[in-house]
Amino acid sequence: MIDDLEPVALRDLKALGAPRSWQVDTSLDQLPSLTPVRGSLSAEHKGNVLAVEGELQTIVTLTCDRCLGQFNRKLSCKPSELIWLGKTPPSDFQLRESDQISEPDGLVECLDPRGTFEPRQWAFEQLSLQLPVVNRCGEDCPGPSIPSRQANHADPDPRWQALRELQWE
Repeated sequence: MIDDLEPVALRDLKALGAPRSWQVDTSLDQLPSLTPVRGSLSAEHKGNVLAVEGELQTIVTLTCDRCLGQFNRKLSCKPSELIWLGKTPPSDFQLRESDQISEPDGLVECLDPRGTFEPRQWAFEQLSLQLPVVNRCGEDCPGPSIPSRQANHADPDPRWQALRELQWE
């Protein structure tokens, strides 16, 4: 179970000298989902960087931006990330000297080397990145409901009448 996904001190990961692995089977409070988040993740302290990778999946209910209907969407990812261990982003010199970093462009995150790694937060962030920017229920989306003309005859607010006349022409 993922209940042991409590923050782990980076010094403990360093002392371990091998990857720390977690089996994931839980819900995340910040990400309401229909099914538990399932999968695995591991983190390994590699000197100047923390190498984190995982395989996560769940199903969430979203609201279509077009028809406002609800639909389910599977979220799954196999993220892999190097996190710089330092209070500030690495300098060019540090990047060149690090034997763990071959492509510095993907190195975005920083953790305080005396701090902790939070696997639960990392899993939430990776799955959140899989959420669509625009929610569409699918190819067969009926679109917004259009009221019939007869339903508009007794409209309580006459200020909208000019717009309605443009809409139905």
